[in-house]
Amino acid sequence: MNGFLGTGATFQADLNLVVQIVMGLMLMVGMMLARKKNFRAHKYCQSSVMILNLAMIFLVMAPSFHRQVEPNLPAKLGDSYYLVATIHAALGTVAELLGIYIVLVAATKLVPQKLRFRRYKPWMRSALALWWIVILFGLVTYYYWYVAATPALDAPRAAASSQEKRATVRLSNFKFEPKEITVEAGTVVEWIDEIGRHTVEADDGSFRSSELQKDGRFEHKFDKPGVYPYFCGYHGDKGGAEMAGVVTVMPAAK
Repeated sequence: MNGFLGTGATFQADLNLVVQIVMGLMLMVGMMLARKKNFRAHKYCQSSVMILNLAMIFLVMAPSFHRQVEPNLPAKLGDSYYLVATIHAALGTVAELLGIYIVLVAATKLVPQKLRFRRYKPWMRSALALWWIVILFGLVTYYYWYVAATPALDAPRAAASSQEKRATVRLSNFKFEPKEITVEAGTVVEWIDEIGRHTVEADDGSFRSSELQKDGRFEHKFDKPGVYPYFCGYHGDKGGAEMAGVVTVMPAAK
């Protein structure tokens, strides 16, 4: 599903970005409530943020990191696309755990006395500062993933003979165009990445591209009639989930 910020991101990515900024502002509101001695409202405000962020981590951020970043670590940490996202994930994990710890100390008796702190202000101010650092890295991650143009990769391409049948599928955030294509046996299907980072992977494992960036190309020749569903390993899954497509191969005309 397309996002609503006009950047080519998914709806989930746009929603997560907005929610993260709103949560950062809510934490600042909570800080002001504490200064006004309204500790009850402060407690509910900060606790709500921790719970909401935990939900966003499990529903949006962790699955996205697992699919797009984790398989490329540590080999591609030299690439800003992966490095910034990794730093964001690491700092975000620390920020969430720190926030939960502060909430448990301040609002419950679950934390043993030896592990409790007494000076609330330094802890809460440190947590707020860290939270906004995480938001900053989140904004940079969003920029690298959905706004900045990725460099084109030099993709080797075999010279096409005049008799070779070819078809083209274009990749964008986050769909194959056309999603379904019908070709004759012996046709070479070429996938061209127009924006974002994607892969092309057959459900049955019969073909699989490397990571494609802007202007990256991958091609596969379909010699046998049949139905070949495929997906993007970063944004889709087997069975036609999310970013997926189908190549239907018909017997060659005689």
